Amino acid sequence: MSAPKVSIRQLGICYAGAPAVRDVDLDIPKNAITAVIGPAGSGKTSILRTINLLSVDVDRAEVKGQIRVDDRDILAGGVDRVDLRRRVGMVFATPQPLPGSVYDNLVYGPRLAGTRRRADLDALVESSLRAAELWDEVKDRLRRSAFLLSGGQQQRLCIARTLALGPEVVLLDEPCSGLDPISTFKIEEMMRSLRDRFTWVLVTNNTKQAARVSQRTAFVLLGQMIEQGPTGQLFTAPKDPRTGDYVEGRFG
Repeated sequence: MSAPKVSIRQLGICYAGAPAVRDVDLDIPKNAITAVIGPAGSGKTSILRTINLLSVDVDRAEVKGQIRVDDRDILAGGVDRVDLRRRVGMVFATPQPLPGSVYDNLVYGPRLAGTRRRADLDALVESSLRAAELWDEVKDRLRRSAFLLSGGQQQRLCIARTLALGPEVVLLDEPCSGLDPISTFKIEEMMRSLRDRFTWVLVTNNTKQAARVSQRTAFVLLGQMIEQGPTGQLFTAPKDPRTGDYVEGRFG
């Protein structure tokens, strides 16, 4: 594997003194889909939220170790949070559209970043919606409230809103939980089609989804990294028996 886009070393995460993640190492390759799997409460989301420091700034986690995004250790201090979260965007499990229209949702971030020309904003709206497999469904409803969209459409709108900022890494925290199979399929197809443009990190409890879409998978259990490697290898010939037990559904 070439130099990783994100390199995590000896990551420890505590909440109010209680450890949630212990000494985790994880390499996330550029322009690929990396899935992080494990039972609920295993620390998957804590790892994800630390990659763009939400766990520190919002959850008040105590964090140690190293997370390098390219050549910069974001845990070393002095990191521009706005720039980091533009480069490392995040999509949450529950769709969180902003008040206002579909169009307003997509131009909010770019406007804050300095894009003002209407033609540029219009082009960005269309390209982002096309990337999220949503343009054909909402192109005639851009001025209508985002809350009128279905749950699956709202989630793809949130993905489009993240993509509109031109991130390098996209973090997905259970993006398909609660969605119907068609919406799930469209999100998975979008991830596959955009692999060459973005680095994806997918936290999921759905091992079948991880097997379908990812090139690498990491298995986390009780806050510890048990195993990581090429997805096909991890699912068919795991090195640790706990990995085999989990992917075969014996627990979790």
